[in-house]
Amino acid sequence: MKTFTAIILTLAAAVTAAPTLEARGCTPATYSCAVNPATSGQGWQVCDTQGNWVYSGDCPPDTHCEFYAASGSPYCVPEGFTFPTKI
Repeated sequence: MKTFTAIILTLAAAVTAAPTLEARGCTPATYSCAVNPATSGQGWQVCDTQGNWVYSGDCPPDTHCEFYAASGSPYCVPEGFTFPTKI
């Protein structure tokens, strides 16, 4: 019984000491708009399994990235584009 209690206490301490993914930067499998660090162009990024943002792609010419909260995704859209208010 003492060994079992020691194991439980050790596991509890490890869990409470571990940083959450949100504290590291993001929630895995989420997306956001971003700026390409190499070219300063518009694009999007994805959160990896370690909670780190990873730049993922560029928007085509004459478009920019806008995040659509209803779907939880970024989209490359032309200037003046607006998302529908109802899905």
